Amino acid sequence: MKFILSTILFTLSLAVFGQVPYNKANLQKQNAQLKKEIINLNKQLEVNKQNSKLNVDYVQNLTKKIQVQTKLVGNLSKEKHFLDDEIYLTQLEINKLSRELVELKKEYKNVLVRAYKNKSVENKLLFVLSSNSLGEAYRRVKYLEKYSAYKTGQADEIIGKQTDIQQKKSKKEKAKDDKEKVLSQQVLFSQNLEKERLTKEKAVEEFRKNEGVIAAEINAKEGQQRQIDAQIKSIIEEEIRQAKIRAEKDLKDWNEAKRGNTIASYNEYLKDNPKGDYVKSAKTAVLRIENDAKAWNIARSAHTKQAYQSYLTHHPSGSFVSTAKTEVNKFEQLEREAEAERQRIIAQRKAEEDARLKAQKEEDSRKIAAAKAEAERKARIEAEQKVVVKVPEKERVVKVDAVKPSETLPERPDSDGISGEFVSNKGRLPWPVDKGTVVSRFGANSHPVLSNITTQNSGVDISSYKGANARAVYEGVVQQVMVISGNGKSVLVKHGSYFSVYTNLSSVSVSKGDVVKRGQSLGIIYTNGDGETVMNFQVWSGTTKQNPALWVAGM
Repeated sequence: MKFILSTILFTLSLAVFGQVPYNKANLQKQNAQLKKEIINLNKQLEVNKQNSKLNVDYVQNLTKKIQVQTKLVGNLSKEKHFLDDEIYLTQLEINKLSRELVELKKEYKNVLVRAYKNKSVENKLLFVLSSNSLGEAYRRVKYLEKYSAYKTGQADEIIGKQTDIQQKKSKKEKAKDDKEKVLSQQVLFSQNLEKERLTKEKAVEEFRKNEGVIAAEINAKEGQQRQIDAQIKSIIEEEIRQAKIRAEKDLKDWNEAKRGNTIASYNEYLKDNPKGDYVKSAKTAVLRIENDAKAWNIARSAHTKQAYQSYLTHHPSGSFVSTAKTEVNKFEQLEREAEAERQRIIAQRKAEEDARLKAQKEEDSRKIAAAKAEAERKARIEAEQKVVVKVPEKERVVKVDAVKPSETLPERPDSDGISGEFVSNKGRLPWPVDKGTVVSRFGANSHPVLSNITTQNSGVDISSYKGANARAVYEGVVQQVMVISGNGKSVLVKHGSYFSVYTNLSSVSVSKGDVVKRGQSLGIIYTNGDGETVMNFQVWSGTTKQNPALWVAGM
C-alpha cells in the first residue's frame, strides 16, 4: 500500500515538474527584460539628476523604476519557488531511481548466483540432452539463449540507472546554484528598491516645498500658451479668409476662361492662377483645343468625305463639328447627283438600245414582206405566161438573212467598298521627433508629481533629448514662424485645411512660405535650465483644436 501511494505521488510530481521548465523559462526571459529596462532607466536618471532636483522626468523615471524593480523582486521570488520545486522533484526522482537500482542489483545478484551454479558446459548440455523430445530440446536451447540475453540486459539497465541518477544529481546541484544566485539578486534589488523609494520621497518633498513656485510657473506657461493659441487662431482665420477670396477669384476667372473657350482664354487663366483649383482642367482644355485644331487641319487638307467623318468620330464635341457635317452633306449631295446622272445615262442608253432593236425588227419585217411580195409577183408573172416550170421543192425556199441578236447589254455600275491628402492619413502620421515620449496629453492633465495641480493642454507635450529636432509630420507649406516671449519660437505648417504646430523651439531652420516634406527638420527643441527638452505639438482643423494622439501613429 505504501509503495502504491509513493508511486502515485511521484507520478503527480512528474506531471507538475513537466510544466516547470516552460514557466520558469518564460519567467527568466521576462526578468532579463526587466533588468535591461532598469539599466536604461538608470542611464536616464543619471542625466535627469545632473540637471535639476525639480525635474519632472526624474520623478517619473524614478516611479517607473520602482514599479519595474517591484515586479522584478516578485518575479525573482517566483523563480526561487520554481527552483525549490525543481530541487524537490529532482530529489524524488533520484530516490525512485535509487530504489529501482537496489532492486535491479538484488535481482541481478540472484541471476549471477544461479548462473554460477550452472556455469559448466556439461550442465547446460545435460539440460538440453535430458529433454523428452526434439521439440523440447529446441525450446530449452532457446530458453538458454534468452536467459543469457536477459542477464546482459539487466547489466545494461543497471548502468543506465546509475547514469540517470548522476544526471539528476547534477541537475539538482545546478538548480541549487541557480537558487543561490536568485536569492542574492532578490536581496540586492530589494535593498535598491528601498533606496529608490526614499529617493523618490525626497524628490516629491522637494516639489512640495516649491509647489507655489511651480504653480506660478504653470500659470505663466498657460498664459503664454493662451497667447500662442490666440495668435495661431488669428493666423488660421486670416488664412481661411484669404483662401476664400482666392477661391472666389479662381472660380470667376475659370468661368470667364470657359466662356471664351479658346487657348488664349485658358492661358490667361493659367497665367493669373498658377496654383488655382482648375489648373489641370485648363491645361486639359488647351490640349483638347490644340488636338481639335490639328485634327481639323488634317481633315481640311485631305478634303474627303472619309476625312471629315473621321474628324467627327474622334472629336464629336470639337469646334469644327458643324463645318465638318456641312462638308459631309456636300459630299453626299454630290454623290446623290452623280448617282442620278449615272442612272439617267443608263436609262438613256437602254432607251436607245430598245429603239434600235425595234427599228431592226421593223426593217427585218419589211425585208421579209418585200421578199414575199416579190415571190408572189414572180409567181403571178409565171402564171400569166403559163409557163410551168417544175422546181425542186428545196429550190423553192426563199433564203433570208437571219436576224442577229443585239450584242449590247445594260451597264452594271462598279460596287463601292484611350496620393493622398492630410486627412486621409489620420492615425498614421509619424511622430514630430525621432525619439521622445508624451509627458502631457491633450486637454486636462494632473501634474505628474503634485496631483492637486491641473493643467490644460492645447496639444501634447513631447519630452525628447537635448539637441532634438522638430520634424514635419506631413508635407505642407510653412504658414508662419512665431516668436513668443519666454516660450521660444513656434512653426505653423499648413496642410490644406489642416495645420500642425511645433512650439518651444530654440532655433528654426525654415521660413514663411517654404514648402516642407514629411520628416524635414523645422528647428531644434529648446532645453531649459532643468535639462528638460519638451516640445508642444498641436493639430488644428481650421480653427478647431484636434487631439494629436488621434492623428499620430502609436501616440
